[in-house]
Amino acid sequence: MLQLSTFVAKPRRTLIRLLAAGLMGAALPAAVTAAADDTVLKMGLLTSFGGNQIGGKMVVAAAQMAIDDFGGSVLGKKIELLTGDEQYKPDVALSVARQWMDEEKLNVMVANTISASTFALVDLAKKNKIPLLLTGPGSEDLTGKSCSEFSSNYIWNVYSLPRAVINGMSQEGAKTWYILTIDNAYGKSLENNAAEFIAAAGGKVLGVSRFPLTMQDYSAFILRAQASKADVIALGTTGDNTVSIIKQANEFGVLAGGQKLAALSMNIQDVHAIGLNQAKGLRMVSPFYHDMNDETRAWNKRFLKYSDNKIPTLIESGVYSAVTHYLTAVKAAGTTDGSAVMAKIRSVPVNDFQMKNVMRRDDGQMMRPMYLLEVKSPAESKEPWDYYKVVRNVPASEAWRPAAESQCNLLKK
Repeated sequence: MLQLSTFVAKPRRTLIRLLAAGLMGAALPAAVTAAADDTVLKMGLLTSFGGNQIGGKMVVAAAQMAIDDFGGSVLGKKIELLTGDEQYKPDVALSVARQWMDEEKLNVMVANTISASTFALVDLAKKNKIPLLLTGPGSEDLTGKSCSEFSSNYIWNVYSLPRAVINGMSQEGAKTWYILTIDNAYGKSLENNAAEFIAAAGGKVLGVSRFPLTMQDYSAFILRAQASKADVIALGTTGDNTVSIIKQANEFGVLAGGQKLAALSMNIQDVHAIGLNQAKGLRMVSPFYHDMNDETRAWNKRFLKYSDNKIPTLIESGVYSAVTHYLTAVKAAGTTDGSAVMAKIRSVPVNDFQMKNVMRRDDGQMMRPMYLLEVKSPAESKEPWDYYKVVRNVPASEAWRPAAESQCNLLKK
């Protein structure tokens, strides 16, 4: 299990630094370096350590595992991991990143941050010519109108997850939909994309209900969706919202009445919180499942030693792949120079336990496949965390917005 030493860098933020030299669990001194050290490669990982969202120590564990697997060094340089808490606040994220670049002479940044924080990081990384590895933010604009030659998206966005769910259920006969979504920028993006995909599949949206992120009682919204008699109720929600809605929908007999639920954004921890009795039959999309095949199972077994036996989601696996791909690019480039490393990130495919020959598109999107998953019933589950069956492999060409439709000015359309 990781033990992280902390220091206060400036008011309102705490930074956590971890020396990645193949040694786990060591609390280390936190001296600030005023000038670049040619014997060290500095990697900054921004995440959030509070709240119930994915991130924090789990993603630190994934980055540390990737560094250890790489041997703790590259080109004779020791790899040092700096970890900062964005606190879900864009100004805090930007302040930490600026300090890293100005005082720590950062070589690369991993952004496991909310989208609002990430937009400012994109501009900062581009200005400083530092590779930015996106491993969490969901906004499609990060590979659209705000794309950058120094940013790469390794996991998901609000286009990739809902499209395959909606297409898959439409092919099985779903014609009418009701959308329940959080009333914020993230929820509205999911709602807009879902409506686009439903129309393209020949379906119809019968209604939309939006609610605040802090909502706890969803009964009024669930009853409206139930009364619509839509074939499918699509959930543009995350985390605790998703868990609560599904539990309450079961209390109102939504599934028993013949309607289906589709999670437009969901992870295995949410399924665990709901339980198979209530989540069985639920459809969702993910780029990763720890029990997918022998390679993912072997990786998961090793990861559990880093995460205090906590099961990884698509986020942790994506952080591992992003860090490994960056270090592979550094080795191939023979330098830590940001522009030279980005040239290799663009030309060297991702090949690891979950991705095979995955290339970066010019908008920054790693063109990886997705998987349409269905939650198993208790009778189908044979062991702890045996939660999903794969309904369909979704190729990258279907998972991501076509280049011709993108607003990224770097794409050759």
